[in-house]
Parts: sequence; structure tokens; C-alpha cells
Amino acid sequence: MEVKCRRLEGKVAVVTASTQGIGLAIAERLGLEGAAVVISSRKQKNVDEAVEGLKAKGITVVGGRLPRLRRPAAQEPHRHGRQEALPRTRKDEFIVGKALALTDAALNENFGHIDILVSNAAANPTVDDILATKESDAAPYLRKGSSVIIISSITGYNPEQGLAMYGVTKTALFGLTKALAREMGPNTRVNCIAPGFVSYTVC
Repeated sequence: MEVKCRRLEGKVAVVTASTQGIGLAIAERLGLEGAAVVISSRKQKNVDEAVEGLKAKGITVVGGRLPRLRRPAAQEPHRHGRQEALPRTRKDEFIVGKALALTDAALNENFGHIDILVSNAAANPTVDDILATKESDAAPYLRKGSSVIIISSITGYNPEQGLAMYGVTKTALFGLTKALAREMGPNTRVNCIAPGFVSYTVC
């Protein structure tokens, strides 16, 4: 793919769950338009392969494996085995904190800020830990004029049979996007994209 537009020169883009499928395609396009890209996956093998492929196309890219976050010491399991509710947090901690958790080392070592954040991960088993991320830790990375893009799904509008719970999570992202847009504006724009089904190999 030849892209003549370099409108993202000097920008740093973080794309979560970005070594395959839609996430990788987004990372590639942002990189071809001039952005330095930070990608991530839970598997180091996927990270290495994606980084190699993107570098071969002339893209500045750093890859990181999704870490297992530690639960805060104050957050103890319920006596019946259930998790106690987290204290109330601002919604923007979820998105910004997610980027921080996935790419902290890469950002500190290489770029130091975020201009574009694409939240593409379909699910995250450590969401409680991410919600516990302090906003003050994450805020310095998003610069004025930055953009957050949340990837939902067409399933959020019209769930297929058997995908009720998945559809509910995607519908919830529409509301989250609207709330974040109010809370993070005007310095940061927040938008949501709901793509259709995409065929690719999961490994």
C-alpha cells in the first residue's frame, strides 16, 4: 500500500491488541501516514512478527507484550470469594490507564507522549487492575489535541444470535465514548468506530 499523505509526522499512536486483524491494519495505516506506532499483544511471538512486518514497510514501531498487572494491596477478595467493588473512578482512567499499562516502558524509553490512542482490545481479564490506575500517572502522556478512538462493533447495534453478551459490551462502548468525550474534551477528542465482521486468523 502506497500512502503519499504524511499528515501524522511527529505523532505517536498507541494501538492496543494490534498484532493481528483490525488492530494491525489500523497500526499499519497510522504508521504509513507518518506516526510512530506502539503496538501490543499478550503473546511475544505475535509482537515480534508484527514489529518485523511493520518495520519492513518503513514504519517506526515499538512493540510490547501485555503485562499481567498486580492488584493493589488494599483491594482484598471478598470473604465469599467475590471481588470487592473498586472505589469510584473517572471513566477516562479506563482508557488512558489502559494505554499506560500496555505501553509504559515503550513510551518512557522511546516517545514519552501519546497523540493517538486506539482502544481495540475486545476483552481484558485485568480490567479491575486497569481501573485502579491513578489518573495522575496516565494524564501526562496525552497531549493537547490528542485523539482517542474506541473500537466497538456492528454487533453493538444488531447482535447476532448467540452473541448477546458480546453485543451488550459493544453497546456499552457507545455510552462510554459519549461520556469520555465530555470528560476529556476539549483537549482530547473521543470517537467510536463500529466495524463489521472481519475474517482473519487468530493465533
